[in-house]
Amino acid sequence: MDGFEMPPFSQSRKNLGPWIPDKLWSQVKRYMSIPCVDVLLENPRGEILLGWRQIPPYKDVWALPGGRVGKGEQLQTTARRILAEYGLAAREFYLVGIFPMKFPTRSDFPVCVAARYPRGEASPDYMEFSTFHWIRQLPKGLGANYRRMIAQWSKIKSKPEILRFNRL
Repeated sequence: MDGFEMPPFSQSRKNLGPWIPDKLWSQVKRYMSIPCVDVLLENPRGEILLGWRQIPPYKDVWALPGGRVGKGEQLQTTARRILAEYGLAAREFYLVGIFPMKFPTRSDFPVCVAARYPRGEASPDYMEFSTFHWIRQLPKGLGANYRRMIAQWSKIKSKPEILRFNRL
């Protein structure tokens, strides 16, 4: 194969196990930062994929596809799982940076990874995202942390020595 196999949605989550009970999740959010991966996809036209997010803490903003890191998952495995949930795949991932965020109800520890030339058709789940669009100019309503991630990618994507070092 060419490295672009996409597991069905149910398979992409099966290794994570069941969700933890709400009471335990509240305790985790109170005492720990949540490790996440946000995936910045750039197509051959130089456009970035953004989705309109419907759930907190970044509700009603344009956002990158993302999700929590499962126990024992490598960053690229998390990125592949996230993309598969939306009908997408990518071969190579690059570390863009770490962008900690503090929200009123929790703190996140997002790691942004980027991939070029994804395959598949972005399909929203209508739970987290209502729509996806490939954009060239950053829209109003883009989450501040996502704006920082895209700015960092813009700085490093044309530097082969950095990409070689940051390849996952």
